[in-house]
Amino acid sequence: MKKAIAWGVGIVVGVPVVLAATAAILVNTIDQQALLNKASAVVKEKQQRDLAFTGPVQLKWFPSIGADLNGVTLSEFQSTDQFLKADKVSISLALLPLLSSEVVVDAVQASGVTVNVVKNAEGKFNFDDLSNPEKKDEPQAEPEPTQQAGEQALNFSVDSIALEKVNVTYTDNQTGLQASLNDFSMQSGRIEPGVPTDIALKGNVKANKPQADLNIDLNTRLEFGLGENLYANFENLKFAVLGQLDQQQADVNVQASTLNVNPKTLEVKAQSLDAKAKGQLPNVGAFDVSLNSPSLELSETVARGEAFNFKADLKQPTRSIKATIDLTGLQGNLKQAVSAALNTTVNLVEGERTVNLKLASPMSLNMKSQLIELAALTGQLDVKDPALPKKEASMPLAGRLVVNNTEKTAELDLNSKFEATSFDLKAAVKNFTKPAITAVLNADKLNIDALLPPKKAADSTNSGKPAETAKDTPVDLSPLRNLNLDITANIGELKVSNLQAQQVKTKAVARGGKLTISPLDAKLYGGSTKGVITADANTQTVTVNQNMTGVQVQPVIKALLDKDMVEGKGNVGINIRTTGNTVNQMKAALDGKVSVSLQDGAIKGINLAERFRNAKSLLSSGSNATQKTDSTQKTDFSSLAVSFDIANGVATSNDLSVMAPLFRIGGAGQVNLVKNSLDYLAKASVVATSTGQDGKTLDSGLNGVTVPVRLYGPFTGVQWELQFKELAKEAAKAKLQPKIDEKKEELKGKAEEKLKDAFKGFLNR
Repeated sequence: MKKAIAWGVGIVVGVPVVLAATAAILVNTIDQQALLNKASAVVKEKQQRDLAFTGPVQLKWFPSIGADLNGVTLSEFQSTDQFLKADKVSISLALLPLLSSEVVVDAVQASGVTVNVVKNAEGKFNFDDLSNPEKKDEPQAEPEPTQQAGEQALNFSVDSIALEKVNVTYTDNQTGLQASLNDFSMQSGRIEPGVPTDIALKGNVKANKPQADLNIDLNTRLEFGLGENLYANFENLKFAVLGQLDQQQADVNVQASTLNVNPKTLEVKAQSLDAKAKGQLPNVGAFDVSLNSPSLELSETVARGEAFNFKADLKQPTRSIKATIDLTGLQGNLKQAVSAALNTTVNLVEGERTVNLKLASPMSLNMKSQLIELAALTGQLDVKDPALPKKEASMPLAGRLVVNNTEKTAELDLNSKFEATSFDLKAAVKNFTKPAITAVLNADKLNIDALLPPKKAADSTNSGKPAETAKDTPVDLSPLRNLNLDITANIGELKVSNLQAQQVKTKAVARGGKLTISPLDAKLYGGSTKGVITADANTQTVTVNQNMTGVQVQPVIKALLDKDMVEGKGNVGINIRTTGNTVNQMKAALDGKVSVSLQDGAIKGINLAERFRNAKSLLSSGSNATQKTDSTQKTDFSSLAVSFDIANGVATSNDLSVMAPLFRIGGAGQVNLVKNSLDYLAKASVVATSTGQDGKTLDSGLNGVTVPVRLYGPFTGVQWELQFKELAKEAAKAKLQPKIDEKKEELKGKAEEKLKDAFKGFLNR
């Protein structure tokens, strides 16, 4: 913008002076062609550029000196390539005002102007030699002293400007930007600081970064100041931009009966301000925003206004968002503080879900410290969604928000109640460029499930067929690299994903690309859990170390996996680590150890005691019996202990130990998390007992027999196989064993008698 202003001032002030000087030379000679040749020679010698006049020249005399030039061309530095071309240029300069350090240009007219601006790879412009000509052979002048108070500054004035068919191209060889101003026209009255004038301009702008094709149209009455008194006052402002931006429609329209802006003091005064913009942008969607104020005045002495309204409407393929911001009752001033009543609304529609947010608060704005405070924030959050447990949810909000733009900090105190839940949140942000976020959440009860749609019910069909390979899901931890947060949460009762916990204490810290959740402690289903979870974006790894003590495991497994697999109370230890860029990669890289120790529970899916009671018919068939998992059946145990060593996504176990009323179970096998399947062989040894599970006795001839029981198949269809082929052999062996032992004793007795008889015969000899 500063460079653009410099160009403008150079054109409006510098060019007229140069051309007026040229006209002065022409006035003092009769041979105009000789003078034109002389001017071209001077430019060639001093600027090393070619200046040519291919059309007629009309001189102007006192009291204004100037010329009408036709067919003017100026080459590039040390080149014949064209830098500037003008079909017609007319300019005249008043002589007498120069005596009082004033430059008064009567009129500037130009048409058919073409200018080619180029920035080379070193960052130099192709006009630098014109604005800063090198004078290596001349001694360097001493810096001019700063203008003292009372000295008169050089003033300038242009009586009128009329430009038509002006075209400017810009090429930036550093960034690859190519832009152009096409068919630009401008008409104005007197251009002079402090003097109101009518201005009308329009043109077309094209660019490649971003791609743009925009038509610009401005009509207004303008008064402006420069230097230390920089300001701009617009009357009857009408500004419009229409075209394509990034291959999407863009439409901007600004109107105001008055709009006064002072960038130095930040003073703004507007009447009937109405600004609108609509279009469509990539990653944003279709947008329609507006800003209007019937009357607004902000200055060091006063702040007042009828209202200030902002509206935004955003439409995307899957959602729409509407937002409003209203400021009323402006008071105060910019020197101290501006106060107003703030009301804002946000409406989000996504599918069948509707979210409405309303916020209101007194607002205080301190321009000196750039401090914004919403001291008494109140509001309401309403959610309607058929997928919610109660179809809708409402949450009142209250708190305080402070934003300090000077220190780049923000603080939020927020409290709310939801059903039987009340919570208090204190959050702070430091450094808006790279935010460091801290927060403390305290809640007596927090039901996350009431705010989220329920999880889809798992497929309960037990097909026994191998599970289809699921589509892989990316795991992207890269957002952690830019995350700097420290969040502490203390929750009396928490429900999330159907898991219910009490006295939850946790802290999440993210720095340097690593997220650490420690501690992660809670009371859980009659017991407690303690642990640490980490996620590292630098190595794309996740670790979990969690220990549950005295916990009823059935509701935990049901909540997390939606499976009814085992009952019992005891301890669970989890120490695992994985890495990868997708879910399947992480499953394949999973390593670690899991251990389980339970008491007084049951294994869900089969009733081994019942199957053993009916073993006679199965034994007689001599074939294996296969049964699908049946959640209505279970096998009781007094204790269960097992551990799994996990490597490359496969969990291996060889230490199963189950104590049950009718049998003892050992076993070994694998759980393949990559293929979502298991293959485990348990061996149940039947013990002699009067009564077993359900108070029933076992009369199947299996006492002392070890029964092989195999669990296998995909997780979606686990099957139990009682291997009665082996069982029949074991049962027959067990049945014959007493007779074999009896025969052994009988043979042993007979052998002893024969030995005694033989020994007696030997002694009687």
